[in-house]
Amino acid sequence: METIRVEAKIRKAAGDRYLLVNLGNYSGSFVEEGLGLSLDRSVQCSNFIGESVDIAAELGFDGILIVGHIGKMVKVGAGIMNTHSSMADGRMETIITCGVLAGIDGGILKRVADCVTVDAALDIILEAGEEKYSQLLDILGRRIAFHLDQRAKEALTVGSVVFSYKHPFLLKNGAADHLINLISEESNG
Repeated sequence: METIRVEAKIRKAAGDRYLLVNLGNYSGSFVEEGLGLSLDRSVQCSNFIGESVDIAAELGFDGILIVGHIGKMVKVGAGIMNTHSSMADGRMETIITCGVLAGIDGGILKRVADCVTVDAALDIILEAGEEKYSQLLDILGRRIAFHLDQRAKEALTVGSVVFSYKHPFLLKNGAADHLINLISEESNG
């Protein structure tokens, strides 16, 4: 976690007002390929999502953009801010809860409980149809945004981008698009 603080301080000293955070290798690749942003601007936080928000607020950043694969970010939808498997899981439970709220059939949701990966769970959710699948993702996106905003306590603007390489969706929460533009401008300015 100290590495996150050191790298964030370097970004702040370089004049950045908006902190770009990725969760690891998949996320780092997506920062460049999916968002067109420079990985050099990004700080890797691994599992320490909540702590990254805290550090960004403490250092006086105006905003933070968190980019992560759905396999980790789904945990944030349950309020889990340290996504390491030894701390908590809750992935399938979060998918099932969002599925219930989206009105997905209980038989489909029971099968999700046995999934090992979020991508496998989403394969099953697709059986409920595109509309229910989209509703589930929308609910999940709102839950992720809610928990990140709660952690930030209005100290800074928070946005997140959640992706999957297997499923063609992109969840952009909070002020994600706005932060992507601001980070791009800072990088090019």
